[in-house]
Amino acid sequence: MKIQCNCGQFEAELTNFPKNSPGRLMCYCDDCQKLLNKINRADLLDSYGGTEVIPVYPDEFQILKGQEFLRCNRLSKNGINRWTANCCNSPIGNTRAKFPWFGIFHSAFTVKDKSYLENLGPVRSRIMGKYAKGNPPFKIPDKIGVGDVMVVAPFLMKGMLFKKYKNSPFFKEDGVTPISEPVILR
Repeated sequence: MKIQCNCGQFEAELTNFPKNSPGRLMCYCDDCQKLLNKINRADLLDSYGGTEVIPVYPDEFQILKGQEFLRCNRLSKNGINRWTANCCNSPIGNTRAKFPWFGIFHSAFTVKDKSYLENLGPVRSRIMGKYAKGNPPFKIPDKIGVGDVMVVAPFLMKGMLFKKYKNSPFFKEDGVTPISEPVILR
């Protein structure tokens, strides 16, 4: 499975996808909304302020071209690493050092095929409803509900057990230092 930025200068390949992913997830948190507003990509939020991500293991993500366009953004000094392709201002995904999660933005999957994510089935979890805009017609827990934890817990446990965060293309050999100097978005 290939993903890319909007202009195609950044491309990556996913191995074992969708086998190891817990599927489509929606986050309505203020940080996800803030990121997309700061990079002038609020067009990628759904009508209730949600961001769709599809988690994969970092060691199953291989950059094919355009690594020089990857930019690490944070909303605070110790915040989540939020990766964008600065060639066309496309969000790519979110990760933390030594954590088996790379949450890929839905738009990186749908550049070539707008309907691709529908093949993965429905959204399996929605979180952080206290930040949702308007009155969504579906239930979103204020934070993270038990059902939401059950969707991602097996993925995270397997990732920790098999150290699926090692060999992440987003960090230098120490596994902690991002390959791109983090930019704090203010």
